[in-house]
Amino acid sequence: MKSLGQKNFRRLTRNTSGQSLVEMALVMPLLLTVFLGVFEFGHFYYTRLTLQHAVREATRFAITGNVLTDSIGDPLDRATSIVNVILHNTRNLDVALDGVSITPADGGGPDDIVRVSVDFRYELTMPLVKDLMPNSHVEISFATAMRNESFYE
Repeated sequence: MKSLGQKNFRRLTRNTSGQSLVEMALVMPLLLTVFLGVFEFGHFYYTRLTLQHAVREATRFAITGNVLTDSIGDPLDRATSIVNVILHNTRNLDVALDGVSITPADGGGPDDIVRVSVDFRYELTMPLVKDLMPNSHVEISFATAMRNESFYE
């Protein structure tokens, strides 16, 4: 004859109501963390590629010796033109002007080496990922150097 405890134990082991809820409660935090991490990594990678593209385009513009014009058609100086190319190519990012560096400061003369660099502070956006990182931001830097063309000043 089986005891009352054995009967209750067998009945509980056969009863699976609520099992899916418990499994979901165990797996959901891990799954949510992975999804948020994937989204954060995608946004971070997009930011890196955007900055890299902007620096390359600004350097390509710088080596030509060309300048942009302002809204009324007056020519800007070369350094301002180079910075504007960076800002145009990163219009959806908040790039600080003090993070943009051009060496030589005026863009250099014909056949000089010009170096354009950008320092950017990427702020993490996803809550769980932000809590896992100690600083909640990542410093990103890109630099490109090219020789100026033989343009006429």
